[in-house]
Amino acid sequence: MNSIDLKGNPFFLDDEQIKWIEDKKNSMSIGEKIGQLFFLLGSATGKNKLKGVLQNIKPGGIMLRSTPVKEVSSAYRVLQRNTSIPLLLAANLETGGNGLIYEGTNFGSQMLSAASGNVENAYRMGLVCGKEAAAVGANMAFAPVIDIDYNFKNPIVNVRSFGDDPETVAEMGAAYIRGAHEAGLSVVVKHFPGDGTDGRDQHLVTTYNLLGVKDWIATFGKVYRACIEEGARGLMAGHIGFPAYFDENAADHPELRMSPASLNPVLLNRLLREDLGYNGLILSDSSRMAGFGAAGKRRDLVPGAIAAGCDMFLFTRHPDDDYNSMMEGYKNGVITKDRLDEALTRILALKASLKLNNKSLHELVPDKFWSLNLAEHRRWAREAADQGITLVKDDLNILPLDPSKHRRIGIMYNGNRPPNDLLYRTIPGIKGFLMKTLLSLFFKRKKSPRPYEELMGRLNVRGFEASYCSFKDILSVRAAMDKPLDEWTSQFDAIIFLAKWEVMSNQTSLQLQYKAMGFDTLWFAGEVPTILVSLANPYHGYDLSMVKTVINAYSSTPEVYDAVAAKLTGESAFKGVSPVELEFKEPEIVIARK
Repeated sequence: MNSIDLKGNPFFLDDEQIKWIEDKKNSMSIGEKIGQLFFLLGSATGKNKLKGVLQNIKPGGIMLRSTPVKEVSSAYRVLQRNTSIPLLLAANLETGGNGLIYEGTNFGSQMLSAASGNVENAYRMGLVCGKEAAAVGANMAFAPVIDIDYNFKNPIVNVRSFGDDPETVAEMGAAYIRGAHEAGLSVVVKHFPGDGTDGRDQHLVTTYNLLGVKDWIATFGKVYRACIEEGARGLMAGHIGFPAYFDENAADHPELRMSPASLNPVLLNRLLREDLGYNGLILSDSSRMAGFGAAGKRRDLVPGAIAAGCDMFLFTRHPDDDYNSMMEGYKNGVITKDRLDEALTRILALKASLKLNNKSLHELVPDKFWSLNLAEHRRWAREAADQGITLVKDDLNILPLDPSKHRRIGIMYNGNRPPNDLLYRTIPGIKGFLMKTLLSLFFKRKKSPRPYEELMGRLNVRGFEASYCSFKDILSVRAAMDKPLDEWTSQFDAIIFLAKWEVMSNQTSLQLQYKAMGFDTLWFAGEVPTILVSLANPYHGYDLSMVKTVINAYSSTPEVYDAVAAKLTGESAFKGVSPVELEFKEPEIVIARK
């Protein structure tokens, strides 16, 4: 069992708080202790369902996805009112309060802050996330992402990171933590031992940190040390292995060499606890991911994660089944009495460090949302956008755009759809048409403007005639292809290719994709002055190396659209510097010869 310093970093508890922990442990049944290990995915709707979850498992924490503010507050009130030990209430607060609340501020991606070169923006992001989430009762951020974006083909890190420079990632990760702590939230830094070197997604397969130990210590190790020293109370163990550590430091455990950190006692106890000196709570990444679930039989993996050193277990496939597996693991000795006590102590210590043990329901869940989407938060978002948007190159010397020279602007759009945007998911056939029709009738969520509509409107008020170039299906593609070339190209003085391929779970690639026959590729880049504006992935210059003018915006907030339009027209200078390497080098190809 690892010793826990409850009075030291990151808990800093006093004697009264420590006594509360011991009293709680002594009063709990084994079933209640097992329940505290679970961090469940909840829904803000259905009070009876929420109560049922608490009655059956009595979990230690609940995570919610982004939901309207009143529903979030109502759900939190039900949850905290119906539990004997206050819950950890978390959300993916990676870009702002919008990670929990529809009405919250979208500050922009972590990479946008990194491109600004201004550490204050990372601090402000943490403060915005913390204030807005705490305003409705949340007390934990599953953020910041402190992965280092070394592999430009990695489909899950990308703009979620602070870039590929360890110093920048360490400094900005620590700044985010300071902001979140100031607002009263605990953080959960992720994803140990570090994503961003493998080109795959741990949602789909166990992935690996591919660095040698010396290089890891100088990069990811530096970042984790900085965040640990800043007082990070939570850390998420990824479904990511670190084989080099075993080759150099743990050859005595060859059976664990390819095991992910979430199931790996050597990585959690030797590397994280002993080498890095981490004293806080370890939470597994989602157990629904294939990188975890495909590692063995689930009935073994569930208690195996706790036995390996995770203190809490994130999400379930079937709540009762996973709870029963955890209980069986304890009864069978997979989870020892000491390991359960250690995990439970850290869970309660984190709650005590947030002073959840002596807060009233009103203090746990405020009923006035005074700090949502404040004017100050919007001003900070504008400043981050202005400072971060990056001119990668303008070899055409076309900027700034001038209505007297480039009045007719065509805007093409290439992007993916967010997974929660039910109204606009691609659902084929009559079934899809009927489903979309029904959703549009009964689903009251306001339709957001499309990215090309956002940019068109901002250009048109500046005297341009911007229009959308749409090729919805093979018929419109064929019609356009059959026209003489000049008939198509003569419509435009310039074309903006707007790209918005955002990171999503289970997406295997962020590279651009095109419609039938490829008419929406940039076949015309030599005919019409063309500008690439990327709203998410900073690496589209690799996909579109023929484009001579490239702008990386890193996010798609209203503030970013405002700043992009201002910079396209010369009203504002470009200030951002790419936080990732954009000199793309493909692996050397070696041809085997007989």
